[in-house]
Order: sequence, then C-alpha cells, then structure tokens
Amino acid sequence: MIQNQDITSFFVLILIIIFYFFTFFQKVKLLYLFRSAYYHFTNIFFPYNPDDLNLHGKIDYLHYFYIFFFFLINGVIIVYIGSSVFDGSIKSEGLSTELFLDFLSINSLIFLMLLIRFLIIKYVLEIFLSSKLKFIFFKNYIINIIIGLLLFFNFVVYNLNSFYTIDYLNNTFIILIGLHFIFQAKNYLSLIIKSELKEVIYFILYLCAFKLAPWIWLYQDLFPT
Repeated sequence: MIQNQDITSFFVLILIIIFYFFTFFQKVKLLYLFRSAYYHFTNIFFPYNPDDLNLHGKIDYLHYFYIFFFFLINGVIIVYIGSSVFDGSIKSEGLSTELFLDFLSINSLIFLMLLIRFLIIKYVLEIFLSSKLKFIFFKNYIINIIIGLLLFFNFVVYNLNSFYTIDYLNNTFIILIGLHFIFQAKNYLSLIIKSELKEVIYFILYLCAFKLAPWIWLYQDLFPT
C-alpha cells in the first residue's frame, strides 16, 4: 500500500528542487510567471488590455520550462479526479498498486489527448493564426500554469492536514476553477472586443472544436453510459 502523504511529500520536494534550478537557469520565464500571477489577481474586477504582459521573441512551447508545467497540470487534474471519485478515502487508506496503475492509465490518456491537440494546433492550424491570437493562447497557457500550481499547493494543504475533509478539497477546487474561467474569459474578451466579426466566428469554432470537443470525448470514454 502506497501512502498518499508520502507521495505528496515526494512531489513537493521535487517541485522545490526544480524551482530552485529555475531561479538560476530560467529566471526570466519564472519572473514573467510570477508577474502574470500578480497581474491577474490584481485585475480580477478590471478588463484586460490585450497588450499587457507582452513578450519579446518567439514563444517556444517545446522548451523544458513549459513541458514541465504541462506534466504538472496534467498530474494535478488526475489527482483531483481520483480524490473526488473515491470521496477522500485515498487520503486515509492509501493507494494500492493496482489503483495507482489505473490512475496512471487515465493520466496517460489525458496527456495523449492534450498532446495531440497541441500538435494539431502548432503544426496544422498555426499557419492560419494571427500573432495576436497566438499571444492570447500563450497567456491562456500561463493562466493554466498559475491555476495548476494553486491546485497543487491546495492539494498539499488538504493531504498533509488530517482535519481537512474531502468537502474542503471540492469547495476549494470549485473556487480555483472559477478563477480559471474568469481569467480565461477576460483574456478571450480582450481579443474579441478588438476583432472583426469573421475572426470572432473562427475563434468560436476553434473553442468548440479544440477546447470542448476533446473533453466531451474523454468524458464519454471514461464514463460510458
């Protein structure tokens, strides 16, 4: 039986070590991430300017800095799903090897879906996207990283404190996901208000095809009726 607290402590240690090395080798990207987090939380009640938090140079999603957070976000999603499905029992009873392998399989499926979507957008659709739209997508990814880190730290607090129940995790999850939708919606709105009608229609089609459809397919595959 694998104790959940031991796994959590291990990943916290790994995260601390990685962030320590980032402060030396990826200081600029790390500062941009922290500056973005400050910007989003201090502008919750104010509209975004499309030119805020601008970048200089090419955006490279295949850089190890962004690949690391891609795995982190993916892992956090499956951890919350598993905790919710088992109603918090994993926290007290631990994680069996069989259950761990099941979670790993589901995690791999989610990772594969996100990877395929990324590759299609990058190598098929990118030639049709404007630089403004590419920057909006990048800012959305930064939002995903910020919320992913908050979800991770929130799970650590829940898992290492015995007096927190699954209700705490579910309620805080709803709050953080709500912030995620607020930040992303405002980000999209900052683009839409300055775009032509044709661009807005294309953008809505993109959201339906590459944002909603993959998650609907995954839900139907994992929870068939």
